Amino acid sequence: MDARLGVFLFLLVTVLQTVVGNKWGYDYADGPKFWPNSYPNCGGKQQSPISIGVSEVVVNNSLPQFNFDHIKNVTNLKMTLENNGHSVQIDLKGNNLQLSGGGLPGVYNAEQFHFHWGSEDKRGSEHNINGKQYPMEMHVVLYNSQHGVFSNALNKTGGLAVLAFLFEIGETNHHFDEIISHLTKISHKDDHALLNTFALDSLFPHDAGVYYRYYGSLTTPPCYESVIWTIFKNHIIISEEQIDKFRHQVHRNYANETDRDISDDYRPVQRLNNRVVMTNAEEGLYYNNCKINLPFNFYFMVLLFLLISKL
Repeated sequence: MDARLGVFLFLLVTVLQTVVGNKWGYDYADGPKFWPNSYPNCGGKQQSPISIGVSEVVVNNSLPQFNFDHIKNVTNLKMTLENNGHSVQIDLKGNNLQLSGGGLPGVYNAEQFHFHWGSEDKRGSEHNINGKQYPMEMHVVLYNSQHGVFSNALNKTGGLAVLAFLFEIGETNHHFDEIISHLTKISHKDDHALLNTFALDSLFPHDAGVYYRYYGSLTTPPCYESVIWTIFKNHIIISEEQIDKFRHQVHRNYANETDRDISDDYRPVQRLNNRVVMTNAEEGLYYNNCKINLPFNFYFMVLLFLLISKL
């Protein structure tokens, strides 16, 4: 073989390995179990998402409420809807939407928010509560303002904060009309559409006071363990018709390729590895209107023991 041809083939293989190796997604061939091969952080010990077992949550009364006052400001704000091939994302530019309180170590600026959803209602969220998965989850991604820009904060401990909201199916939520009405304009990967601006907190549940807190990672590569996670107890309501538009109007492929819907774009839950999940209020120990301090089978065994001891 000609030496120059050999060098060319070697370089070609190297480039292809780099390109293919850095491709990630949610299919079998490029899904989460393969991410650590190209992104070692994805195999770390403080990964996200997690399953929140309410019986193991610790109340931390020192965690205060969030101050959402400065996240409502839409002056000079530019909202751009994007199909990045993995999700629907809204980039926030031109105005620092700031968040403080909630036990965060400083003031955090909102960078973007995006969604994860399933092909059916029984799955889609990344986090789950007591093993129950929800049809959709929204992440508001913020960075610590002391780092200046998002890219500088990306891999710093506590550099990022993510507000996570779980969705339930119910009535039509008109606060999402602006986003959903533009989904057909971003039907293919790398499509963008400018939105009419709206107050970000208008998407939040009416009562966003009670939350869960733990320290983890980005749920997508490069999976940096730099995130202060907040998962709100109260959920966002959205209709079946609305979520179906996410499922069927947005595709993961480019316009010149066969359409494949974006769906089931969630990472499986990761090991807790001795991390502590906290809540800022006693209400965080209630799930479906029942207080859960210990598993049901614990109480059952105690009752059974007492009954047997009396025989």
